[in-house]
Amino acid sequence: MEYITTANVLVWFLMALGVFLMFVSYWLAAAALVPAHVARCAEKFGRPVVTTGLGLLVVAVPIGLGVVVLNAAPAALKWTGVFLIGVPLFGGLVGSAGLAYRIGLGLPVPGDDERPWRAVGRGGVVLALTFLLPVLGQLLVIPLVLAAGAGAGFWAWLSARRRKPEEVLPEAAIVVAASAEVISAGVSES
Repeated sequence: MEYITTANVLVWFLMALGVFLMFVSYWLAAAALVPAHVARCAEKFGRPVVTTGLGLLVVAVPIGLGVVVLNAAPAALKWTGVFLIGVPLFGGLVGSAGLAYRIGLGLPVPGDDERPWRAVGRGGVVLALTFLLPVLGQLLVIPLVLAAGAGAGFWAWLSARRRKPEEVLPEAAIVVAASAEVISAGVSES
């Protein structure tokens, strides 16, 4: 019989904290590196059921194929299976930054126009807190958020290919302009 010890509690607490910080970090990195894409993903989350359905379709095929390759391929080709599983998961992380951004826009704070990444941080914390729900958070919410993120990312990528470059979303223009000011201020100080 295993007893609840301080070490066991700390292991589970630190693992949950690490996962929580990992998600928020990926969302903030996505907002910093591809702000226009994150803003388009946030726009796509206006239709969450369609976005999630598309995401389930986009994610199911490569992950299923990756699992088959991992189980059937020789050891030298198993990296292909890992790649087929990892790419949709990474796409889901980047796309779900749009959901974090959309949630953050619903929690406005003065000064968001100057620092749009703060909306992603606030929304990311709220979204990641929903993952802490025992069993349902880990087995239902996380996979659905990643699938919806993959769907939003794929849909945003398709819509960006159809748009003209000058048809950038207003939110993305604000994010890009604010990022450019911060970068130019950092360059001029050096």
